[in-house]
Amino acid sequence: MKIIPYAPQYEESWLRCRVLAYLHTAMYEDVVTKKPTFDGRPAIELIAVEDDAVIGLIDLVLDTEEQKTTILSEGLGAFLPVIAVHPDHQSRGIGMKMYKAALQELEKTAIEFIELYTRDDVQANNFYQKLGFEIGLETYDVYGTEKKLMKEITVEGIENKKFKVKDANSKPCHYLIGGAIYYEVFDKAALEEIDYERYHVSYGYFKRIK
Repeated sequence: MKIIPYAPQYEESWLRCRVLAYLHTAMYEDVVTKKPTFDGRPAIELIAVEDDAVIGLIDLVLDTEEQKTTILSEGLGAFLPVIAVHPDHQSRGIGMKMYKAALQELEKTAIEFIELYTRDDVQANNFYQKLGFEIGLETYDVYGTEKKLMKEITVEGIENKKFKVKDANSKPCHYLIGGAIYYEVFDKAALEEIDYERYHVSYGYFKRIK
């Protein structure tokens, strides 16, 4: 296994590794079909490669004086959008090795801290806390529908190859909410306003490195 800078020829393998790493976590619906490029911003993009396949990955997007993404500490930070290890290669210390390799790259920069966000997976939270990260923010990722948005409808039949639908006031209705909407909730009490299918506590972590 070797850790090297990401290169475009690894994109498909990178995508597969990320999807499989997220599959049995609270982030399972977070799927990308292209490797993020960060709009030309300075970034550290590393991959762990074995037998020419990506088995681990880590990205960090660096703040500049002109453009700052991080919010949990003062100074210039590095936002860590993803660190992932292929499930067939977990428990080998690959995540720790990638993190340490990224720290070595950060030593060459003016970055003073690292910031990241994760949900309530025990393994992920234990990993970040073991590395010395502190919780700086707590929110809720909620999938459901605001109660005031729900409406009762009656399907009366099909007309011109379209459903003929009326709402509770017998007015024609041309749409409905067909699935969960994603909400970022800032106060747990607000969950009472949503009929939710599921929600996750979301933690914002940061660690000063300088």
